Amino acid sequence: MAKKINIKKAVEFIKSEYSSIYDTMIFLTFDKGRPEEEVELEVNSIENGLKNHEQVFLDMGLMYHDPDASGYEGIMIETIDDEIELKLDFGEDLNGYYGKYSYMLGGYGVFINKDYTVDYGGYVSRPYGHGMGSYEYYNFKDAEDWDEVKITLTKIMDELDIWE
Repeated sequence: MAKKINIKKAVEFIKSEYSSIYDTMIFLTFDKGRPEEEVELEVNSIENGLKNHEQVFLDMGLMYHDPDASGYEGIMIETIDDEIELKLDFGEDLNGYYGKYSYMLGGYGVFINKDYTVDYGGYVSRPYGHGMGSYEYYNFKDAEDWDEVKITLTKIMDELDIWE
C-alpha cells in the first residue's frame, strides 16, 4: 500500500524545521509534470491546489552540487540532522546519467497526488548565462531503480514524521 501524507503534519514539520527559510522554499501545483502555480504553506492552500491540479510539490530540503564553493565533489544533501555527500560519476562534461543533478542549487520533496499518496522527487536550478535560471523538476518514479540520489532521498523522506 502506498504511503499517504498527512498534510497538517507536513506543514508543521516544514515550518518547524525550516522556520528561518521556509518562505524561500518551493510549493507548487503541477499538471502533466509541469509546474503551474504557487501554493502557500498552509493546509487549505495545499488542499485547494489539489482540487484544481494533478499534484502539489512540497519542498522538504536542500540538495546541491557546487564543488568550488563547498569543497565537496559530490552532491550534498542537507537533512535535519546531517549533511550527506553522494560521490557520483557525472560523466564527461556532466553528460552522464547523474549530470542532471549536477547544478548549484536544488532540493528534494514530495509530489502529493489527489488521494494524498506521494511520489518523491527533486529539482535543480539550471544556470543560463549569468545567475540562476529556471528550475527543472524530477519525479523519482521515472528514475532508474539504481539511482543513488533516488535511493538516498527516499530513505530520508521515509523517515520523516509526515505520514498517516
